[in-house]
Amino acid sequence: MTGGDLEQRLIFGEVADQYERARPSYPDALFDAVIARGELGPGDAALEIGAGTGKATRGFVARGLAVHALEPSAPMAAVLRAKGVDAEETKFEAWPPRRGAFRLVYAAQAWHWVQSADRYEKVASVLAPGATLALFWNKGREWTGELGAANDAAYDEHAPHLTGGAHWGLDRHLDELAAVPAFAGITKREITWRQTYSTQEWVTLLGTHSDHRILPEEQRARLHAAVGRAIDRNGGLVEMVYDTQLYLATRV
Repeated sequence: MTGGDLEQRLIFGEVADQYERARPSYPDALFDAVIARGELGPGDAALEIGAGTGKATRGFVARGLAVHALEPSAPMAAVLRAKGVDAEETKFEAWPPRRGAFRLVYAAQAWHWVQSADRYEKVASVLAPGATLALFWNKGREWTGELGAANDAAYDEHAPHLTGGAHWGLDRHLDELAAVPAFAGITKREITWRQTYSTQEWVTLLGTHSDHRILPEEQRARLHAAVGRAIDRNGGLVEMVYDTQLYLATRV
């Protein structure tokens, strides 16, 4: 991992409280699918990699799992601890593995930040036989029509390198998991859901995105103001369609 990648991975800590307020959670169907796949029940041990402020944590805790959360950002970990979550301030790469200790390991919107060559093997080592690995992301669809054009124009003018959104390529995780002999039963599920944002809510959310956080402050302010104007001209509310992409595997 390069120094720039590391800086971007930890930059969320600058806006931990804003992240907690603005970032979307995950649909109930996501948590239910993971619980069903792992045949998990109350008290089962789960490890979360890159827990952030607990957007996914709370869904598994609510279903009775005993979650141990890893989070490298001190401000983000502080938000977790304030919720009573067992949060350890560390990167997964530096964490001493507890071999076979967990019935579930999961990463929500975080696995792409883990770049160590042995990341899959390390995950496999902490999973009990028959236990489950779940990697998932909320992927927002791009806007279309007048709003989409106005939004693209704002990015073209103020941050052209961000135009068109992220090129996720998440299905590569199917191939990466298939290359690890310790995993079997590799599957993908996609859960579609919607959330409505006001102009201010959307701009606040943009302020938690790492590619926006690393922009110079004045450039970021100009971009967010332009996006806000585009939304206001199109009614002041936007509906974001999210496709939550879930990748599951079983430790053999």
